[in-house]
Amino acid sequence: MAVAVRSELATSENEHLFREVLRENPVGGNIEISMEREPNALYAAGISGDEYDLLIGISDETGKPVATGGRYELDLFVNGKPCRTGYLGELRSAGGFGFRREHLLFCYREMRRCHERGNASFYLTTIIADNLPARRLLEANLRGMPVYEPRGSIVTLAIPVRAGGHARSRLRVSGASEDDVPEIASSLLERGSHYQFMPAWTEQVLRSPSRCRDLEARDFLFVRDGELRASVALWDQRAFKQSVICGYSPTLARWRPAYNLVGPLLRRPRLPAPGARLEAAYLSHLNVNADDADAVTALVAAACRAAAQRGLDYLMLGLSEAHPLCAVLRARFPTHSYVSMVYVVYWEDGADAAAAIDDRMLHPEVAIL
Repeated sequence: MAVAVRSELATSENEHLFREVLRENPVGGNIEISMEREPNALYAAGISGDEYDLLIGISDETGKPVATGGRYELDLFVNGKPCRTGYLGELRSAGGFGFRREHLLFCYREMRRCHERGNASFYLTTIIADNLPARRLLEANLRGMPVYEPRGSIVTLAIPVRAGGHARSRLRVSGASEDDVPEIASSLLERGSHYQFMPAWTEQVLRSPSRCRDLEARDFLFVRDGELRASVALWDQRAFKQSVICGYSPTLARWRPAYNLVGPLLRRPRLPAPGARLEAAYLSHLNVNADDADAVTALVAAACRAAAQRGLDYLMLGLSEAHPLCAVLRARFPTHSYVSMVYVVYWEDGADAAAAIDDRMLHPEVAIL
């Protein structure tokens, strides 16, 4: 099915078209969510990369936007060292399966042109694990598409703040100040070398008004034991990124009322009604030893108490399924979670760089994906 589509890169004049496609084409799965970028798509793009291209596909027939794709470049830790790496996201398409396939191939043709003038050898992308149609399409190795190579999975934990704030720890949690930023950055950089795909959070990046939009020093919490032992940030992005519930699978929709009745008794989070915006923020920039259950419990509980004061309902934290603290958090906090597959994506010129990636534990930052 041939489609006549022209491409534009998002600017301040046309970025509303990018937002329109995201708003009207939710991500599938057991829970359908529209990942919205109001009031300006460029605000959210800045946190995902130092350089980015937001692609808009516009139908020649109707003049309406029908597809989007985002290509970003930033420094991530790869094999223990900061490396210029890419991220592909916001792949959305209007219409039925045939149109979606053609729009997807169109987006990749345009993204490859952007890639050829960029500096990333390969890219990351994440797909919700139960979005099987999207995964089958991306893994089909269609002509004109880059290679999608599965590298593992991450779990995003949604922690209800009012229940999570009841967890207790003997450790003292303090709020950071501007004077603490250099130490936090230094510790994050040391930690990043142990993981695959953790951002290189330099002091310059932490202070960047675009890369860390709406994140201030006072949003960081830390545990100190002589020196910095562990830290995390409470990053509220609702001013420029929103997640809106669009619907549930038939089975989940049928059981949602009963689940919401018993959920509070079991300290489980409620499932919001379709149309509701998730009042959620991220627990980002996590910096803690993989065996330090006490520190991560103290940090998350303190962040939940702080989040409740801001009118938030959930905190979101992403960890590799293999991370020891993932099981700790699930045991100590009520959570709703979803699993995403992590892919390394590359064209022919990135095959060698992708093949050289070692098997360190994954730690992409879900707050910027």
